[in-house]
Amino acid sequence: MNKRLNILHLEDEPDFSELVHTLFEQNRLDAAIKRVGDRASFQQQLETEKFDVIISDYHLPKFTGLEALAMAKKQCPQTPFILVSGTIGEQAAINSLTAGPTDYVLKQQPERLPSAVRRAVREAAERGKLREAELELARRERYFRALTEHSLDIVCIMDREGKLLYSSASIKNVLGYTPEEMRGENVFTRVHAEDLARAREAFQLALDHPERNVKVQVR
Repeated sequence: MNKRLNILHLEDEPDFSELVHTLFEQNRLDAAIKRVGDRASFQQQLETEKFDVIISDYHLPKFTGLEALAMAKKQCPQTPFILVSGTIGEQAAINSLTAGPTDYVLKQQPERLPSAVRRAVREAAERGKLREAELELARRERYFRALTEHSLDIVCIMDREGKLLYSSASIKNVLGYTPEEMRGENVFTRVHAEDLARAREAFQLALDHPERNVKVQVR
């Protein structure tokens, strides 16, 4: 973790916020901590600044950590949110787990906060990479479909047995069947009997040597 973390700390007790700052320094966790103590200030910070982690006290005057969590999920759903509390009843604990904070730390164990923050940031980064990979995959799929759906040539994807997994729309112009109708059919059932052995040989050659441009003409 090389960059300096920008942390929003919802806490009405300045002394505890100072303790958190000291613990971060002792654990060599480079962080800029911005403390707010009420709903309005918290909402303003969510709207005007981007944070790497949000740490929130569970009990605040006229405000709760669960309310803060709901606001954060709406404004910045990908930002890790850590709840901190001194005492919590059974029902409150259930409500907290249901609301889904990233982590929960007791005020009696503040030394857990640095490791909780590190873990939350690491997991958020991993989720971010996964989202980027999924977006890139979706972009490539759109690009592939844009190319194939408007191609005059038939573009097909088959398994190693020759079963059609995908075929472009142009297959209907050639064979008279839609891609949906052809899906799952073995292409070799459409090859003339006299050409079947040659077609299978060319198909196997393409599987064994994908770097080659294998061509075969059949009836």
